[in-house]
Amino acid sequence: MNEDRTVSYKRAAEQIMSVLDLTFVPMAVKLAKNEGEIPLEAIRPYRDLGIHYAECQCLAKARKDGNTYALTIEDHWCWFPLICYGFVNVEKGNKDYEIVMNNLGIPCRKKQELFFEKFPKIPYGNIYAYIVGPAKNLKFEPDLFLIYCNNAQQIRELAGAVKYMTGDVLHTALDYVDSCGWDIVPSYIKREFRVTIPDPGEIERAEIGSNELIFTVPAEKFIKICEVTEDKHKKKAARPGCNCGLVGDFPRPEFIANLYKEWGLQSEGPISWTEKQRGY
Repeated sequence: MNEDRTVSYKRAAEQIMSVLDLTFVPMAVKLAKNEGEIPLEAIRPYRDLGIHYAECQCLAKARKDGNTYALTIEDHWCWFPLICYGFVNVEKGNKDYEIVMNNLGIPCRKKQELFFEKFPKIPYGNIYAYIVGPAKNLKFEPDLFLIYCNNAQQIRELAGAVKYMTGDVLHTALDYVDSCGWDIVPSYIKREFRVTIPDPGEIERAEIGSNELIFTVPAEKFIKICEVTEDKHKKKAARPGCNCGLVGDFPRPEFIANLYKEWGLQSEGPISWTEKQRGY
């Protein structure tokens, strides 16, 4: 581990928690390729506790108790992480393939196969263990950070930071299940930001709130997005102002008044924030 970078990650995690008023610290995730990448202090559920957990349960435990958890294939108690992290090899013609097809939430066989073919998966045998722990107690070099948001404003501000950094909107694909795949694999492979809906199993077995959404950040972009989010948060353009209710002729940002003037429309009226207050 790079100690300076670890300190920066921890500082950024505290920064984003404060700015967005997050309930939980961001969670660090690593897909380890060998035993040597697993921290010695990591809890191994089956080896250390004699019990199996789902991946989402270990994440939930880590964000509550502050420990680091590592799951190799024998620790898991759910199906989809084994598939999407490449712990098992599901191939057409085998019985496990048929079981998977029947549990994708798609009735049409052709559509089942097309969906499974394009679903992001890490090649079989490339990953040895899934490691998760809170960013404030970071014990390993992370691949990703997961920010659990519990309101739209938190997602809005992160999406604004993505647009500021990339020059594009936040792109994602929403599924109603299998968050353990969607919130990890696409960002792991493509190094992209992403929003994911928690799987029903996370709510049922991992104490995740029904209002939560998962925002995934590649590790190399984590410090920057925390800095940008804080900077934008200070500016008027980033967030709602005072609620003026269902009132006509409400105060508008100065740029709207300027546009209305150029368009020959009524531009006079109260200003909610000026161009100088925009911040960029």
